[in-house]
Amino acid sequence: MRGILTFFALAFSGWAACAEPSPPTDCDNLAGLWLQPRVAGLGQAYTVTDPAAAVTACETALADHPSDPFFALMLARALVAADSGDRRAVGLVTGVQEQLPALSAAQLGNYYEFGLAGLPASDRSARDFYTQACRDWPTPQARPGCAGLARMMIEGRGGEADETGGFNMLQSLCNAGWAMACTDLASLQELRGTATDTQITALLAQACDGGDLFGCSLLGFRHETEQGAPYDIARARALYELACDGGEMHGCGNLGEIYRSGLGVAPDIPRAVALFGRACIGDDPYACTTLGDILANGRGVTADLPRAIAAYDHACWLGDPEACDQADILR
Repeated sequence: MRGILTFFALAFSGWAACAEPSPPTDCDNLAGLWLQPRVAGLGQAYTVTDPAAAVTACETALADHPSDPFFALMLARALVAADSGDRRAVGLVTGVQEQLPALSAAQLGNYYEFGLAGLPASDRSARDFYTQACRDWPTPQARPGCAGLARMMIEGRGGEADETGGFNMLQSLCNAGWAMACTDLASLQELRGTATDTQITALLAQACDGGDLFGCSLLGFRHETEQGAPYDIARARALYELACDGGEMHGCGNLGEIYRSGLGVAPDIPRAVALFGRACIGDDPYACTTLGDILANGRGVTADLPRAIAAYDHACWLGDPEACDQADILR
């Protein structure tokens, strides 16, 4: 989920300056904060790809280093990755409010925005916590909260709409090096038609260069479809691979389409199925629906109706009504 990813690609350097940093741990490698690790040079994780191992590693790290609040945040991240309704995450985040006030407030806002960690979905509560987190701007630890607040201001969620203020905030965050804000800015401007294709592509390139793998995948699609960027299917494939290898499921789905359709490569349906399957598990509805189509019809692979139905069902749950119909037809 994008909101979770945005928060955990956080930047906070003050802690290391005021306390002796804990040594490297498996928790850093499995649930480390993307782009700005707990300590420079330690492991990072764009997504938590092995939640069970991450939970175990971060529980151990927190027990060994209870005075380092980042382990509480990383454990909370791992717990939510393993079970989006795990209430223990809230206690971990609120437990470090004094040491990391902006980050804890941003994470609580994230939980309320998406109904995670046993908390009810509430735009009002989410916006209140994001506002609280953003009070520390322009310090790096305020960036996740400010980005969440800016999106809600633009969309008029949880309070009055303020598109101008929200877009200005995202632009400031993007200029300050918060790559996720560049992607949000590009996506929201494209949705509202307030920027040219060339401008949107430039923002996505800035996001990708800054380390936002979702931005890399979106940039690849623009090279594939020649939107504000020259047609370059090899470049698109490279960007999809970069995103997918890093754990961005949107990239895996787009890469699956490259191999399904044979765009710049020989068609490879088994590889496409593997990529679509990975992206489907990561909640990409297009990947789930396309996987269902391939498996239902046996296009290049052996037909597998039970798995096709499961893929359609997941796409249906993610909001694709046509997938709901296809699942019913196959039953």
